[in-house]
Amino acid sequence: MTLNEFIEDAFNGEQEYLLDALGDLTPEELMWRAGPEANPIGWILWHMTRVEDMWFQFFIQRETEIWARDGWDEKFGLPARDNGFGHTLEQVADFPAYDLAEMLKYGAEVRAATLNYLKTVTAEQMDVVPREARPEMSVGRIFRQVVGEMYQHQGHIAYLKGLIRSGK
Repeated sequence: MTLNEFIEDAFNGEQEYLLDALGDLTPEELMWRAGPEANPIGWILWHMTRVEDMWFQFFIQRETEIWARDGWDEKFGLPARDNGFGHTLEQVADFPAYDLAEMLKYGAEVRAATLNYLKTVTAEQMDVVPREARPEMSVGRIFRQVVGEMYQHQGHIAYLKGLIRSGK
């Protein structure tokens, strides 16, 4: 198995776990918060998808993010350049409910673009630093970061679903 195949397999495994956790959520469960400082599942899903889009489209490839390029920002009524980093408690509390199926369509576009880009990356390119402002973030480190974040956030989602369903 090559490094690129390993990364693709990691993304595919995460996606299976994520879709399993999201599969039967109600709109109310999607926006439920465990407490006033907790992020709802819907916010977490939006954030993790936006971050993947940002890292691979904008940060590495210097392309317009799929979110803005394909009008997803307008469809969801959310800012083109926002991905949740630095959100205040008020911003999370005011985050709008949305159609889960539509967010999953956006996520599928982002993931397809990520995997298409991955197919073009050589072993030597994994060490390239795409932005001088972040010299610690090579292409390889970005892949590692995003894979780790995806699993972490997928775990948050599964945990929150368990809390919701247990009545806690």
